[in-house]
Amino acid sequence: MVLGRVICDKIKVLDWNKVCDFNLLNHFDLWRIYIPDHLESLEKDLDLLMPEERVKSESFIKDGDRHRYILGKIYARKILANYLKTTPHNLAFKYSDRQKPILESYPAVNFNISHSGDYIIIGFANKWSVGVDIELMNPHADLYNLIIDCMSTTEVSVILNSEMPRQTFYKYWTRKEALLKGIGIGVTDRLKEINCSDGLNLVPIEFSGFASSWKVWSFEMEDSYSVSIAHDSAIRVVRFYEV
Repeated sequence: MVLGRVICDKIKVLDWNKVCDFNLLNHFDLWRIYIPDHLESLEKDLDLLMPEERVKSESFIKDGDRHRYILGKIYARKILANYLKTTPHNLAFKYSDRQKPILESYPAVNFNISHSGDYIIIGFANKWSVGVDIELMNPHADLYNLIIDCMSTTEVSVILNSEMPRQTFYKYWTRKEALLKGIGIGVTDRLKEINCSDGLNLVPIEFSGFASSWKVWSFEMEDSYSVSIAHDSAIRVVRFYEV
């Protein structure tokens, strides 16, 4: 079996900057949006959505799910417009077979969106694919079956022997999600084959996107959210911003 390299580690986020130079170069830029501060955009900026996105937004039963979806699309366009020195209305998304959004007119610019609870996160990079995932850590969810069904043997052992098994589970879960989203595969029933323990992991080559290696960073936010980001190891600088 041909194997790919995935390097996982924790990262300490010291500050979320409010001022950005909007120059990607070889950076990975991660933005966060606190939804309660931006609810006015649900009406004011709704015209930024494409017709098919509006239709999808109307299919959500829960207001929270609908708000997260709409604001994710709106702020992806707003932030991208600043990087690309254009207007949000000029940015049309198309979607891969796995529903990963792609910019038709700027195929070299890569981005990925995730949302949970009160937060949206969006990762951006130039030339290199990226993946992001955020999960609100539910203190009441029964995770036993997910641990057994979705975690590698190594991960199961670490989780069950951890002083904080719930946080450890979410760390591994978001790492897998971010990696798969970055590669463009999406959720797979082969999650047990993707080991995302701290350090170097060897995974089936299709789960590394045939890249030289991937780096996956994880951190906790406000003690309630688990966040992971994934990018090609060619990217050397990760920056953090908030709207």
